[in-house]
Amino acid sequence: MRSRSRIWLAVLGLLGLAAGSALAEDTQKLTWSGVDYTKFLWSTARDSGGLYSFTTIPSEAYGNNGQGTELELLLSAKPSKHVEVSGRIQSRFNQNFWTNFGGFGGRSNFIDPNNPCVSGDCGEFDSRSAQYVKFRGLTVTLRPGYSWVDQVTVGSSDWGMFDPFTIGKIRYIDRDNGSGLLFQGSAAGRKFTYDFARISLPRLWAGPNFQTGTYHAQDAAYGLQLGFTPSSTFDITGVVQYVNDIEVDNFDRNRDDGRDIRTRFRNTVVGARLGVHPSSTFDIRAMYYKSSADSIPELGAPANFFGLSGFSPVPAGELSDDAIKLNVDINDPFDNGLSFSIEAFDIGAEYVSMMAARREADVLLTEGHDAAWAFPGPSNAAFGVFGGNPTRIGYGGWQGSAQQVATINVDNEFTDFEEPMAETVIGWKGFTIVPSWTIGDLELKAEYSWIDYNTNWQAFDDPSRSVTSSVFPVHELDTGVGHNFRSAYAPFQDKETKIAVLSGRYLIDVGRGVDLFGKIKFVDETDKRLNEARFLPYQAGDCPGGGGACAGNRNFYSTGNTTADIYGNPPVITVNGVTGYQWKPFDSLSDDDRDLSYMMLQLGAGYQLSNRLYGSLTYEYYDAELEDGNTAFQAYQLHELASGDHQKNKVMLYAHYDLGGAEFGANYEYNFGDFDPDFGSGFVVQFADEATSASNNVPVGSPGFRGRFGGWNSLETRDFEQQRLKVFMKVRF
Repeated sequence: MRSRSRIWLAVLGLLGLAAGSALAEDTQKLTWSGVDYTKFLWSTARDSGGLYSFTTIPSEAYGNNGQGTELELLLSAKPSKHVEVSGRIQSRFNQNFWTNFGGFGGRSNFIDPNNPCVSGDCGEFDSRSAQYVKFRGLTVTLRPGYSWVDQVTVGSSDWGMFDPFTIGKIRYIDRDNGSGLLFQGSAAGRKFTYDFARISLPRLWAGPNFQTGTYHAQDAAYGLQLGFTPSSTFDITGVVQYVNDIEVDNFDRNRDDGRDIRTRFRNTVVGARLGVHPSSTFDIRAMYYKSSADSIPELGAPANFFGLSGFSPVPAGELSDDAIKLNVDINDPFDNGLSFSIEAFDIGAEYVSMMAARREADVLLTEGHDAAWAFPGPSNAAFGVFGGNPTRIGYGGWQGSAQQVATINVDNEFTDFEEPMAETVIGWKGFTIVPSWTIGDLELKAEYSWIDYNTNWQAFDDPSRSVTSSVFPVHELDTGVGHNFRSAYAPFQDKETKIAVLSGRYLIDVGRGVDLFGKIKFVDETDKRLNEARFLPYQAGDCPGGGGACAGNRNFYSTGNTTADIYGNPPVITVNGVTGYQWKPFDSLSDDDRDLSYMMLQLGAGYQLSNRLYGSLTYEYYDAELEDGNTAFQAYQLHELASGDHQKNKVMLYAHYDLGGAEFGANYEYNFGDFDPDFGSGFVVQFADEATSASNNVPVGSPGFRGRFGGWNSLETRDFEQQRLKVFMKVRF
């Protein structure tokens, strides 16, 4: 008996070991990994407010000088075959300069903790400069093994499983901030798939006025995506997005049975994507989306008006519109390397998708506008007619061309100059044709795009209202050399854009291979803006000239409404014995006309210098002949007038080096150019005094004119020169 017991104990022990071994194979202990990302910024612009080249967020800082380090800690574990856990803990660059000496560098906040945090001055009082490591997100993935659900995700996600017109992928810097519940499943060998999500609504930007109100805890976005792929030649996907921003009903004063809620903002998008793939030669994709949105002004959403400098990620009031896109790809139909991509698109002026991709997407085929001219004014200034509004991104702008997103809630915040720039395409309609040809080691690609606009209207498409009262937020307005990245709306517009591009790449079989590349790009853009005489601000002959004062007889385009509310008449002034108007009276339909003739040329070469080191040298030349209104228009009075001839040069040196687990990169730019202004005639030239010189960085005695709000526009030919450098080290461990 004793021997039998020993045998059974041995058998049970072996079974236990086997079970333990199987369980061990099925599980994973907690593992850690990480990334050290260190960057160096240097520029002759000498801004050092933060360790990012650009932001427009009030009270946040930007800069292009300094050294800083981010630490990213990644953890993962697999408690069983059904459960996986992953998470991220990370610091942020922001104002964590090395000069802060571990977060102790702030001084002004020791005196007054309420001082703004700029250039690390808040020290340990603020996480932006104290080198704190922050919990960024935790994800639990459950695979229960049920037939109706493949997996359930609880916690953080970038939500990239949907699409950029409904629920877009959250950009890399915020990818772990968005959290929710995600259910995914399939059937019939994955011919049927579904994704269902409830996402807690981001309170920082996912509602009117860039907020979701006071009661945010139950605000959510819901997404449902159903896919059907019966064969390799056909697929169809339906998608629904619903945003529900609620507030507590303050009229419900009886707490005995809980409290009622009311809707502050709701947004619904219903869409379908269809793909037909008859052969390897032809590929057809069609997309249609229908959106509706509604803001309730008494609950903190904006009423049905914005001024001429309104900021919001969504227009006000009740809105409904469509977004349509059709793509046809023809791959090498003549068997000679020549292929074609064709796209037609129509994105409504009132299309609203609060959770659409804000940055990490490119929804159109076209190159769009160049990122070198991204902000109003000749030098990419903010609101440049006023003192204390220097350039944000720098004279060179960003590199490359823009990527397009289907929202006015565009996110270019906390970016450096070599990162991609996004622009809104709300209101765009037109087509793009892209032929590409590969002949041996030569690759050629061309583009022709014609873009019209659903926002071509007069008085915001509602002449019954004042132009200073609109449902549309205009952000920075569409002034300056390029297309301002989030300006979809303007009070008056009659616009058309044509883009033509030819690019090429050729590999020279010398040494490790010299990679030659280049591009030439033309943009022809016109905008008549105000194009009906009834919208002129004053009656004909109101300003007689010859030193005579303007009478001020307003012209009304509808009862009580006149553009004289924004285009006031000029006073008569005398400068150096010359008497006339301080600016030209707005008395002609041509006073606000815009006409851009634009050319960009790129030449470059790259070479693999060693197994670990790659380098490239690129030169880009820009020439923009621009008429963008005269002194009567004043670039909507807030920005620098940009009319005239612009020439810009970029010399870029890039290097990339790998050393085991360490990656090094360097991007150097030398930007130089000039701007020869031409603001028309009909006004008296003024000259900068000492105060104007100090606040606007122009020479004393230089010519210009002072506008309606007192801002200064220089008439002096300006020469620009800026160097900037970004070097990074990324070590994975």
